[in-house]
Amino acid sequence: METTACWMNMYGNMTSTQNGGSYNVTSDLMATDVSDPTKRLIKKTSDILMIVILAVILMSLGCTIEPTKLLQQIKKPVPLIIGMVLQFIVYPLMVFGFAHTFQLNKYDALGLLILATCPGGSISNLVTFYSSGDVCLSIYMTTVDTTVAIGMMPLKLWVYSRSFITSTLNVPYVIIVISLVTILVPVAIGIVILKKLPSLASYIVKAGGVLGMVFIVIVIAINLYLYPGLFSSDWKMILIAVVLPWFGMSVGYAGSRMACLSPKQCRTIGIEVSSQNVALSTTLIYLSFETDDATKIVVFSLIFGIFSVISLVIFTLLYRTYINCKTIKKKSLNGSGPKEKRENIYNISITIASIDRID
Repeated sequence: METTACWMNMYGNMTSTQNGGSYNVTSDLMATDVSDPTKRLIKKTSDILMIVILAVILMSLGCTIEPTKLLQQIKKPVPLIIGMVLQFIVYPLMVFGFAHTFQLNKYDALGLLILATCPGGSISNLVTFYSSGDVCLSIYMTTVDTTVAIGMMPLKLWVYSRSFITSTLNVPYVIIVISLVTILVPVAIGIVILKKLPSLASYIVKAGGVLGMVFIVIVIAINLYLYPGLFSSDWKMILIAVVLPWFGMSVGYAGSRMACLSPKQCRTIGIEVSSQNVALSTTLIYLSFETDDATKIVVFSLIFGIFSVISLVIFTLLYRTYINCKTIKKKSLNGSGPKEKRENIYNISITIASIDRID
């Protein structure tokens, strides 16, 4: 969900028909009718709106980060290193296995692999905040991962794509830099506000929390409206798009637990590993392939983008429900504790009085 305007503008190119693949994606199913003034207006308006909302959300997340905590993350980089290993080595390798296990054609496989080589997007920071994760670690990971992707993406693409193509893919370095700027500038402003105006920071955090939910709903609704034909894709692509976010979370969480990190850090890394930068993957595809081929390859990124957001929302709701139930149970146990103690004291008093009478 990074650099939303760039991502959504890429969708306008999808007007060709898949040939020889495992599914048919026609212009009737996939493409937005760019001649429709209503849809053009919705796209342009949503582009601007998403950029503004995303900036406010990241600024609100910055308002939760204390400089001392950020320095601690830098001085103790073990969680970051573990997260990077899982995201840049373990996760792409397993996704590469997915592509061969499901025997995907080259278009579907390339779409899957290109997405898997991308770093996490900003939505991971938002979901980490909602699920009581380590927001400082999340933003630190997103920033470092995006920076490291400048070198790691070409290497991973060269390693994994050779099973399907022989040409070299073009890494969109400009988009990577833009992604870094869209993360760092609002977050830095939020950190400054927290330090200088802590009372204002609390209001911004609350506003960001509300806008975050609005952002998620708008992203899902707009894409479902503009591209309903995505769900007419091959069942393999739908299945992988549904499973992959949960698989990424499992890989991130399990790998972090094996490294003896705290549950909070494990949850954060799991969310980060499962959240791929869809805008970056679509840009890379359109820079590297002819329009006809790019239209076929980009399908998985678009499907994944929708299911990734839905999966992260479900995860957040499940986690919040679990925490609320745990809190209610704890309160009920604490409430019965004093009463039980009073009853025990009363019974002991009766027993002592009975003994005195017998004596």
